Amino acid sequence: MESNTVSSPTPALMRLFKLVSAVRKVHRRFVVVILAALAVSSFGVPAARAADKPLTHDDVTLLLIGGASSQRLVDLIKQRGVGFQMTAELATEFRRDGADETVIQALEDASGKGSPAAAPAAPPASQSTAPATSPPTTPVVLATPAETPSVPAAPVGADGVSPSASAAPGPGPSPAPSKTQTTPLGPVLARHTAAAPTKPSAPSASSKGTSDLSDPSPEQIPQIIQAFAAKETLFKAARDNYTYHQTNKVQEVGADAEVLGQFQQDWDILYDDNGARIERVTYAPLPTLKTLQLTEQDFDAFRSIQPFVLTTAELPEYDVQYRGHVKVDQLTAYVFSLRPKQILKGKQYFQGMVWVDDRDLQIVKSEGKQVPEIKTKRGEENLFPRFTTWREQIDGKFWFPTFTLADDTLYFSSAPVHVKEIIRYTEYKQFKSAVKITDVAVVPPGGSGQQPQKQPDQKNPPKN
Repeated sequence: MESNTVSSPTPALMRLFKLVSAVRKVHRRFVVVILAALAVSSFGVPAARAADKPLTHDDVTLLLIGGASSQRLVDLIKQRGVGFQMTAELATEFRRDGADETVIQALEDASGKGSPAAAPAAPPASQSTAPATSPPTTPVVLATPAETPSVPAAPVGADGVSPSASAAPGPGPSPAPSKTQTTPLGPVLARHTAAAPTKPSAPSASSKGTSDLSDPSPEQIPQIIQAFAAKETLFKAARDNYTYHQTNKVQEVGADAEVLGQFQQDWDILYDDNGARIERVTYAPLPTLKTLQLTEQDFDAFRSIQPFVLTTAELPEYDVQYRGHVKVDQLTAYVFSLRPKQILKGKQYFQGMVWVDDRDLQIVKSEGKQVPEIKTKRGEENLFPRFTTWREQIDGKFWFPTFTLADDTLYFSSAPVHVKEIIRYTEYKQFKSAVKITDVAVVPPGGSGQQPQKQPDQKNPPKN
């Protein structure tokens, strides 16, 4: 998204705005802010006693809340390392505290390498997966009731994830991911029909009992990655046999959560006899956005990045890292982090986390953003919000995207803009069945992608 705003506040005002926004977003108590400021000061003073100690989870949190720059954090992480294991939950927490992708990547790299200093002895195996408790986080609801699917009420954390009733609320400095997660902002993740476990064999809480959330062995992880990419390849081919309706809504949001302007466009997704995708625009009211301007990359995200699919053909483009085995709603899932290995000019990628059902070995949820963001020497900026996409089991076999939510602030050089996106995928209908479901071990790599065609038609009323 591009900003139409041309006036620029002073750097001092921008720094003040970012600091206030960070404090408001995480709902920390005033005393934490004071401690954060003290922490930044103490880290800024060379101290021999701290040089040989790796950074703790609390060190990173206080530095972020205190407004330490990304470069300063990266330098500290490289110099001292970290004394904890990065997980999906910790990455979400640090982003909520203001960490950008450069800091997250530095933390993940340091976590994988261990501390430059002498590493402490590993805890016993019986303690390695026990989640630690942490102070509770004030709930923040990102979606309004009018735009949120009806699901059982649950307390919502600032990252859109509810804590388990049996675990301490809010993410903590545990070296293992939380074993229970709920996503009340989107559809409840639940299996509609029974399915047999998919090879390769790996620990599955769904098949062994809810208490078994053990991690797969290092040898099994690459097999699981290859298997779920093969299932995603099958899903991509199967989805091309379905017509559906897609509603794309983008809103500019004011300081009091009021909608300042909106863009909406509804599509019927169809396919011709040759399998070519057709987008028929069924509803497109006049946009009222005040500051934002949608770009070609935003429309590409509506089509392929936000309803993200990772096929076998696309797998070599991504660095995929295992992050944990967790319970999410009524499912248990493996969590993987994804980032592109290299950025090719003119191409957009997904970067973030995916939750893979440990029974069906299919993506059931994805959370991340579109990369790279585009900034030119002429001052043009094309920024993208973080989003979460939920899937649901439509045909008893495959998990289809049904709801995408983004609620983020885009920090343009001219001024920050709070943007909200709501995308719904509904009315899935199968119109042919040329896809043969085979064992994932013999799935041919790759999937067919087709160029969309637009046929505007603004006469029909919107579909709910």
